[in-house]
Amino acid sequence: MTHYIQDFYPLKAQFRTHEKIELALELLNPTGEGVELHLESKVTRLADEIERIPCEVSLLPGEGKTLTITVAPKNVEFEGYGMEVCAYIHGELKQEFSTAFDVVSDWRKATRYGFLSDFYPQEKGDEEDVKTMCKFHLNLVQFYDWMYKHDHLVPPVSDFTDLMGRKLNFDVVKEKVSFCHKYGMKAIAYGAVYAASSDFFNEHKEWAFYNSSGEVFDFISIFKIMNIAPESPWHRHIIGEYKKALLEAGFDGIHMDTYGYPKVAVSKLQGNEKVERLEQLFPLLINNTRKELEEVHKDVCLIFNNVGNWPVDTVAEAHQDAIYIEVWKPYERYHHIQQILQWAKYLGKGKQVILAAYLKPFMEKEPEKRREANVSALLLTALIAANGGHHLLLGEKNGVLTQGYYVDHSTMEEDFARGMRNYYDFMVRYSKILYNSSLRDVSMTHTEGDNLEYVFENVEYSTYGEPGKVWVIIRENSGCKSINFINLTGNSEDFWNQGKKMPVIQNAIRVKVQIHTEPKAVYAASPDNRMGRAEKLNYGIENSDRGKILIVKVPPLSLWSLLVMEF
Repeated sequence: MTHYIQDFYPLKAQFRTHEKIELALELLNPTGEGVELHLESKVTRLADEIERIPCEVSLLPGEGKTLTITVAPKNVEFEGYGMEVCAYIHGELKQEFSTAFDVVSDWRKATRYGFLSDFYPQEKGDEEDVKTMCKFHLNLVQFYDWMYKHDHLVPPVSDFTDLMGRKLNFDVVKEKVSFCHKYGMKAIAYGAVYAASSDFFNEHKEWAFYNSSGEVFDFISIFKIMNIAPESPWHRHIIGEYKKALLEAGFDGIHMDTYGYPKVAVSKLQGNEKVERLEQLFPLLINNTRKELEEVHKDVCLIFNNVGNWPVDTVAEAHQDAIYIEVWKPYERYHHIQQILQWAKYLGKGKQVILAAYLKPFMEKEPEKRREANVSALLLTALIAANGGHHLLLGEKNGVLTQGYYVDHSTMEEDFARGMRNYYDFMVRYSKILYNSSLRDVSMTHTEGDNLEYVFENVEYSTYGEPGKVWVIIRENSGCKSINFINLTGNSEDFWNQGKKMPVIQNAIRVKVQIHTEPKAVYAASPDNRMGRAEKLNYGIENSDRGKILIVKVPPLSLWSLLVMEF
């Protein structure tokens, strides 16, 4: 089949309510003859078409064109949309292609986090990294290790060397910030809350935190840990540095990093020793930071790093914009990811949850190992999204994070990056299902045993992510029932940070659901098939001793699919 459509993507990572919506459609005529294409662009909300945009285009032999497709602004608070385009020649369908976009009144309703870490002088003028992230709909961008020093963030001159020995350029940093704004993204400056250079510590030893043996806390033999208590001069100093980052670089907010320790430390301010519990100090620092930064940026973004899921219980209600958790052992299995997300969403009371779950399998170079890394990324992405979370994994030019120092990231192959884009399109397209807080998880209470509300046939399944089975995640409210199927077959272990074999395709899954009224629609979708386009399904209804039962066969399951019943 001749492919005339090369790519299709929104020109911003996210659109605001009432904002004009524009998408780029890249075309190429690879044949030796001129061609007249009739293009039908369709906007969809879940399974329904809501808008159609036709156009005609002529392409000479070998000619390429990029069209801008304009969609009417949307008066919605939070909604994801599919965008499909069909190419016809003389009335015959030649190709279909899909993407997605979302519209929000506030970016806090959907916090898709990415990263930048390369700010070298040769990056000047290059916006391809930011454009690539836009195609993944990453609307928040962490500028990792952009700064001069952890204790003095803004460099004194444009060309500088950071504490890790990298030669960077501050004009490039500022330019990348402007590129992010061009693509509808928030630019967020990395800023550790308590890390200082040895030189700074030697000048301000009283400002530091000490261990119970009287020694200053040291991190990777480079940074000293400073005292963040409100009465400490460091507390005011680091907030002042954050303010400079916003004023001088144009950042929209701060990524307040921590290292997971110390959890308890000794303060020596004014010669008085006092034991401090950092879980009690972090919320004070977050709240004071917001108060100060809102003086210079009314829509400031604050994200605080709960390393290893600590201390999410004390900081969840602080004045930060999302719950961000860096996942480390002992949270090593798939069901641990679900537990973290459920607990964080409960504590956050409506805040979005972002997990930094780095995938070390992408460190591998051997082709078979990289294929296993790809599968692990798709499964983890599916799991996090199916449980209503967001994943910090991608950035730069198809970069993927493998560990905590983002500079040493790996890169996805182009073919896999296209597949990963399908997953991110899918998350945006079905965001009103995946990120609907009114949908309760009933997986453990509505199936198996005496629970017949949901019955699954012709499949080995699990409600808590057992290896070798299909994980079913069931969520419902009065108007919707949704089931995410995540295929863990073909794998004998459930460690999320290990490479995975390609699952065995499941072809015969049949679902029985107890219902009280006839559904308005029943449909399935998968990022592994048809670029995520929904497929309306035929179903039957039978009577049983417990009432009416809807019976439907699920389309073949590769890795991840979603079944939705609307009432």
